[in-house]
Amino acid sequence: MQPADLHSALARILAHSPSFPDEVLAVDLIANPRAGGFTRTSYARKRFAELEQLVYRAEGLPMREKPLGLRLHLTERMGHASDIARSIVEDAKADAPGTRRLILTAGGDGTSLETATVLLGLPPGLAERFALVRLPFGTGNDGSEGRTLESALERFLGPVVASPRPALRITPNPAGGKAPLWSFNIASVGADAFISQMTNRLKSLFPGDSYKLWVDVASVFYDLIWPPAPISVRILDAQGRPGASFTSPCLLFAVGVSGHRTYGSNKPILPDDDNACAVFQMSLFRKLAFKDRIASGGHRGLGEDVVRLFSGTRFELDYPRGILLQRDGEVDELGPADFPLVMEVTEPLYHVVEAARP
Repeated sequence: MQPADLHSALARILAHSPSFPDEVLAVDLIANPRAGGFTRTSYARKRFAELEQLVYRAEGLPMREKPLGLRLHLTERMGHASDIARSIVEDAKADAPGTRRLILTAGGDGTSLETATVLLGLPPGLAERFALVRLPFGTGNDGSEGRTLESALERFLGPVVASPRPALRITPNPAGGKAPLWSFNIASVGADAFISQMTNRLKSLFPGDSYKLWVDVASVFYDLIWPPAPISVRILDAQGRPGASFTSPCLLFAVGVSGHRTYGSNKPILPDDDNACAVFQMSLFRKLAFKDRIASGGHRGLGEDVVRLFSGTRFELDYPRGILLQRDGEVDELGPADFPLVMEVTEPLYHVVEAARP
């Protein structure tokens, strides 16, 4: 399947959509033609079959009365989705009253991350007119609005709302020279960032999902390549009241926008209501013994010397050496000057299309 096939099917689905029935719909599809959902045969076949079923269901509905516009944009390089999203925002400033702007992304977590970041901080009045839907066309799809096209797109077959969502702001120490960074699913430091980095490098040479391979490799070699030092973590709630804190060598520390979140192709690193997780440094034997249980969300009962789960709104991290940071699958390298570093869950900053509740 090619992005043009998706564009054509979306046009037929949205032509019958009862979503936002009193508004003109201006819809932009940002697609990465190199994403696994287009290039991997097994993925592409599944997505195409799902689209056919959705078109069939949509065409059983009445035609939409208000006008609809749908444009396809193809990304060509890293950062291109951001550029496209900014041009869409500029176009929207000339919209007629009563126009609803929807952006659909069809790519991996990187395409979604770039697009959503542009939608943060739009001026009042403009922000409320934009809403996002992230379609599952990557190999992981942990930040998408569903792991299948059916779950992501069937919302357009009925009433919907633009639901406000928070984000995760990562603020390095200004002395390090880095600007604030963003995540919309999970941000983390440590072994899983190394796994993401190596997965991304291998993906550029051999398309596919090598995450599980690098989990196994990291279990043995990560702390030889990036020897953990004690990391200090201080956790505060939404009112700024201090909660848990610790100082200990960690294999990883992860923070989500909420609990019940996954990364690395559906690995539930945040398996319940808590939105942060620390996996502590341990012997090779214990890493090999516990890695599958942690990867499957079986954190509870392993002991607080192995893994701890936390809840909080603001997480203050201090670390004496370099370490990798992962944000929705994208990796940055941090140095000692970037600490202390703050990860904090924001107030709602952007909107996502979701099915209206009865």
